[in-house]
Amino acid sequence: MKAAAKQSGRNGRAGQAMLIAVLSLGGAILGATVVAGILTLYELRASTDTANSAKALFAADAGVEWTLFSYYCGSLDTPARCSGPVPLPVLAASGASVTSTCYDANGAVSDCGNTSTTVSAVTLGAANGTKRAFDVSLIGSTSSIP
Repeated sequence: MKAAAKQSGRNGRAGQAMLIAVLSLGGAILGATVVAGILTLYELRASTDTANSAKALFAADAGVEWTLFSYYCGSLDTPARCSGPVPLPVLAASGASVTSTCYDANGAVSDCGNTSTTVSAVTLGAANGTKRAFDVSLIGSTSSIP
């Protein structure tokens, strides 16, 4: 009888060891799957952000063009093509937006067409939460279109 009792005790422990091994292996596989899923999510997000980054970059570039046009139209002797303030471009079709802010030498906001005080500008393009900016220095620029 003693031999039968010892035999059943060993089988019980062997089952516990097998159960712990299976649970440990399952947990490791589950952890690896979660990590792989998170990395895939980051890759998908990065590919989407690339398109938004390009839209924001081109929007900021449009802001630079608008800033330069406003600056030079304020300095031309014969502003035939500058018939008044030109609004910033509307880029709603692409899902992007642009802002442009001009500054004087003291860092205060100034009119982009005022060539006597404006020394720099910052244009900001945004698309679906992604933002890109350009800083334009107008110091030393000519007072007429080259």
